[in-house]
Amino acid sequence: MKKKEKKTDEEILQEQIKEIIKIKKNEPILWGYSRVSTEEQSLERQKIELEKYGVDFIAEEKASGKNFNRNVYKLLIENTRKGDKIICTTLDRFSRSVRETVKQLEILEEKGVTVVFLKENIDTSQQGISQLILSIFSWVAEQERLTMLERQKLGYLALQKDENGRMLSKKGTVIGAREKKLTNKQIELIQEFKNGKSIYNLSQLARLINVSRPFIYKKLKELETAN
Repeated sequence: MKKKEKKTDEEILQEQIKEIIKIKKNEPILWGYSRVSTEEQSLERQKIELEKYGVDFIAEEKASGKNFNRNVYKLLIENTRKGDKIICTTLDRFSRSVRETVKQLEILEEKGVTVVFLKENIDTSQQGISQLILSIFSWVAEQERLTMLERQKLGYLALQKDENGRMLSKKGTVIGAREKKLTNKQIELIQEFKNGKSIYNLSQLARLINVSRPFIYKKLKELETAN
């Protein structure tokens, strides 16, 4: 007997969506859409808010919000019908890009599908002022993201670097690299430097062991603590 193949997550979602459409028949459907960027993040808070609103179904996705190239979202949109609503807890759960948000809302408007953002109290079925508010919030969300990225960039630029140009943490270790494991001989050389018996200065010792000066300082502190 041939073993039955396990259904993929997308196939299961497709069946669930079709079942909701079958139940609702010609009635408009309230589609809940929740999203986080990584597998480690939880969707629970969004789920609670969407259920409180009274959605008919929640499509959950763990994917980046920089564009709409998302499997769950695309599957959801393919099955929406004129009169349906998509409910999101916040604007940034829908998208983090102003350009992509505006473009996507225009596509949905052509289908007769509207979107509700609970936190911002925006409903795209309301003409005029709602579209204006949406543009403002989208712009603000984009500016906040760019500001965060700029701060991260400045933080990296402010970090000290070793002789090879690699960024060092405050502890003297290379960021993104495993800490170098010293041999007994290398530890002995650092110990001699600590005791004032080394024939090398700090820079010479660092080059000899092939580590950074901050790394030597870190090891000296460790030896001091151990004693």
